[in-house]
Amino acid sequence: MKKFIYILIISLFVACGKKSHFTENSESISSLKKELIRQFGKDAYYTELSVTNTDNGSMITANISENPSSLQMEGWSFFNGEWNQTAEIILELSANSKAEDYMYKLNKEIVNFDLLGKLVEKSKKKIIDEKKIKEVKIKSIFINAPNDGDFKNMEYYLTVEPKSGGTSFNFWYKMDGSLRKFN
Repeated sequence: MKKFIYILIISLFVACGKKSHFTENSESISSLKKELIRQFGKDAYYTELSVTNTDNGSMITANISENPSSLQMEGWSFFNGEWNQTAEIILELSANSKAEDYMYKLNKEIVNFDLLGKLVEKSKKKIIDEKKIKEVKIKSIFINAPNDGDFKNMEYYLTVEPKSGGTSFNFWYKMDGSLRKFN
């Protein structure tokens, strides 16, 4: 009986210790894409994707639709290895508009996860080199479809901060990876 309780306690420690961080480097960004495809499929449409790091792992929020012409979307969140639907969203569009014109897929045409992984590493390196901070982490990543449907204005938004906390640094990258703004 003591062995059983001991094994149960060890199992709980191992299970609770699993923290998913999807923003640390190119490899973790690739894992993020795989998790999204696993949950929603490769043909899902998105209007919003955000990843926020916490001490307990990454929290993902996403607004997705499998059928944009239905004008219905779902809000989802992921935390501690579990997906939960958080909202049902009804889209309202002006006449002659198509929902797909305001959404993106997880492909290289608009959102490029390989490029995003490189931007994560580039942003962290910039803070380490320029601000002389030894250890940094990505606090958050946001990828939102533009409200006007003009994907030329769409950006990757990243926030980097010291691992010990403190001042955050914000990066706005165009979808081709060029830095638009840093502060």
